[in-house]
Amino acid sequence: MKAKQGRENARGVRFAQERSAETRKRILEAAREVFSEKGYEKTSVAEIISRAGIGHGTFWLYFRNKEDLLRFMLREMVSELESLDWYRQNHLDEITVESVQDLEGIIRGVMEVFRRYSHIHPLVIRASVESEEFRRDLDKLNLPFARILEAKLREHLEKGLCRDLDPEIVSRIILAMMEFTTVQWVNGSLDCDLEKLAHNLSVIIFNTLRQGRSG
Repeated sequence: MKAKQGRENARGVRFAQERSAETRKRILEAAREVFSEKGYEKTSVAEIISRAGIGHGTFWLYFRNKEDLLRFMLREMVSELESLDWYRQNHLDEITVESVQDLEGIIRGVMEVFRRYSHIHPLVIRASVESEEFRRDLDKLNLPFARILEAKLREHLEKGLCRDLDPEIVSRIILAMMEFTTVQWVNGSLDCDLEKLAHNLSVIIFNTLRQGRSG
């Protein structure tokens, strides 16, 4: 009897978890649609609730406000990036950018994540323009790649492989270029495949890293 009751309880918990996940998914899908149509700032929680077909109380069980909701989306994308080998600082010494191919491997990995979350990244960038808080969140997302670029620029300066560059400024310029390029790509305005995009970005960045190298 107890074993049977235990199985029934387990099924009940599993059903509740599945239902909870499905409700969260509905909210997220509704938010993506409304954010895309109206922009982050002009979207209200009431519109998301209406699109999702849920009650107000249900929304508050999952998210405190629309900022919390978009931040949840951003965390999902960050989790994907964190799975890449080079993302963490303790891998920095192992990263080489001695060839275009070295850079292509890094950029291809980033772009693959952006492609899987193409419905998120433009929204986060747009929100970062409208919200200082999201600007800081986006900076945190970009920090590992900025750290790689800046560190490698400093190495190249020390080795005499480049000159007349400020590593911090140049790394930020490259990131801004990549952000804009990514938005154009995921929106379909830049029509090319991943391999071609990764290669061309890598050539630009590699030549920047080698700027001023003596022949």
